[in-house]
Amino acid sequence: MRSALILAMALRLHSALADSTYSRLEAGSKCNDYRIPEVSSKDACFGVAALSLSLTGTTKMQLDGIGFNGCAYNVVANVLIYSVTPAATPATHLALPTLQYICNGAPTTTTTATTTATTATSTTTTGLFAKLGPSSRCSDEGVPEVLTKEACFGAALHTVGLGGTSTMELNNIGFSGCVYNAAADMLIFGITPGVTPSSNMKLNTFEYLCNGIPTTTTTTTSTATTTTVVYTRLPPGQRCMDRSLPAVSSREACFGAAAPATGLSGRFHIEVNWIGFTGCVYNGVAGILMYGVTPGVTPATTMVLPHFEYVCGGEASPLYP
Repeated sequence: MRSALILAMALRLHSALADSTYSRLEAGSKCNDYRIPEVSSKDACFGVAALSLSLTGTTKMQLDGIGFNGCAYNVVANVLIYSVTPAATPATHLALPTLQYICNGAPTTTTTATTTATTATSTTTTGLFAKLGPSSRCSDEGVPEVLTKEACFGAALHTVGLGGTSTMELNNIGFSGCVYNAAADMLIFGITPGVTPSSNMKLNTFEYLCNGIPTTTTTTTSTATTTTVVYTRLPPGQRCMDRSLPAVSSREACFGAAAPATGLSGRFHIEVNWIGFTGCVYNGVAGILMYGVTPGVTPATTMVLPHFEYVCGGEASPLYP
């Protein structure tokens, strides 16, 4: 009797999976445009939906508070994202040329795929990789190196915005790890026996990829007057340009001097490109300090959300009625 019950439950699960239909929309369209629901859970997004649409090999990341609820594929970064944004509605979800929404249903104008597998297993990758500036090593920033060629040319490459870059394994040249050669526009993985993390070769064209986000911070000062650079964290709904302030122009400044100057020291931080904003912003929903670049987005058009608090250079003048 018990084995018959287990068999019946397994058959119902198989039937449910077989009946699940998911579709990937063209960039710029939303599930609401076709009156079909979003994918309602991270497990479904990274599991049966990814499997049915041949996206199981992509990097997967949950990143809340970026302007939509559900599942979307970033075609530039090759990342499958699941997000929860409480203030967003199906009608107000972001429509970007880099995002293809995954929907739980079949629009009449898109190609669909139906799940027939009995199980769907995926490993969620958090995307915690960082690309350093020239002449800095992972050990200098207190984070480990990328230790395998597969991680270097896979998740690490796509997470730091190097999708499409040429790759090469090159051993015994003075470093061990994963490094972007800016002069050659090439991502290199290599092993040099006897070379320790602290003795990895430094070059002004080498930008190391590290397995983690640097936790060290720096204070930028004027060499002439030793005056600390001032940063301002704006209230939600305002851009730096709205207050006549310059945007923070680099990941190093955002995660370095700007974070402690605006009360965000110790907050989890991540570089996220191609999602509709350019600059340094604190995501109040996710509790994350983000730096990102979206080509074509200007200071006047960078994304504004009710929980986005932009970090800007300089001191904001008070607003008067």
